[in-house]
Amino acid sequence: MAHSMPPRSALTHALAAATKAALQGPRTGGNPQVGCAILSPAGRILAMGYHRGAGTPHAEVDALANLKEDTGSAPLTAVVTLEPCNHSGKTPPCTRALIEAGIKNVIWAVPDPNPKAAGGGEYLQQQGINAQPAREVGIEENALAKARSVSAQWVRATKRGRPWTIAKVAQTLDGYCAAKDGSSQWITNRLSRAYAHRIRSRVDVIIAGTGTVLADNPQLSARLADGRHLPHQPRPLIVGNRDIPADFYLAGKAEQARTHDLKAVLESCYQRGEIFALLEGGPTLITAALKANLVDELHVYLAPRLLGAGRQGIGDLGISSLSSSLDFSLQQVKELGGDVFLALEKKEASCLPG
Repeated sequence: MAHSMPPRSALTHALAAATKAALQGPRTGGNPQVGCAILSPAGRILAMGYHRGAGTPHAEVDALANLKEDTGSAPLTAVVTLEPCNHSGKTPPCTRALIEAGIKNVIWAVPDPNPKAAGGGEYLQQQGINAQPAREVGIEENALAKARSVSAQWVRATKRGRPWTIAKVAQTLDGYCAAKDGSSQWITNRLSRAYAHRIRSRVDVIIAGTGTVLADNPQLSARLADGRHLPHQPRPLIVGNRDIPADFYLAGKAEQARTHDLKAVLESCYQRGEIFALLEGGPTLITAALKANLVDELHVYLAPRLLGAGRQGIGDLGISSLSSSLDFSLQQVKELGGDVFLALEKKEASCLPG
């Protein structure tokens, strides 16, 4: 059954507002960032909502809770960045909340890829609600693309059952992460290290190989320059078979996966609800991840110095011809007090869901 809907321009504006709201929610914790706008028949936004993390109300329920205006029997429209869920987890299904609130039209930007939660749109249609993907109601492509980008990495992780994985490399202009004598602290400057800690605070798990742990005795935590911990801390995880000495910082504090099967390690992280993983090294771990095609995003910190010899930040990938290269697309360039930060995305991983 079709119900009177707001103008397409209002739907586009509402999706843009829902996208902005979604970004207020936490990126970590396993759940996607989702935003929702509730519109009057004329297209006026009556309430906004977003998801604040696992166990809290979903964006649709949050928006409905913020709907204070008495609209009587007017056919209201919900515009959501992600298809409403249709299952009971830590919270009841959003489809039920929308039905009980009397919402007549539901528009979403991205279909839910989670088999446990998918099918919300179809269920709403079965209940007589006009439920449609955003692309079918004429929402502008620019707004639709931005909405899709909010959950694109979560969608990819969900579809394949392993986290969106970032590999971090800090190296000199000529590609070395350590000098011939093994010294590596610090290749990059203070601003680069501070920026790297900010990125640590945006992932669920931070992974290092035993070689790096034995060489650097790291904390694998997210800290401010003065040593104080940032509010969100990733779970530290060590990969490799070598024992970590009892007097090392991470001894007894970090789980150790005694394996070289990094794909299995990442799949185990996903099963724990970890959607974003950061590989902090060293070169052996990063190289293995690249060879196994497990890296979605590459972060390179370039220091304006030359060593001429030493240990390379990325080792032999087994590539013998240019046609077999691993290709990345440049997403961000940032100058950090003389260092340069590059964020690159694996080209095949940059496709957004339809």
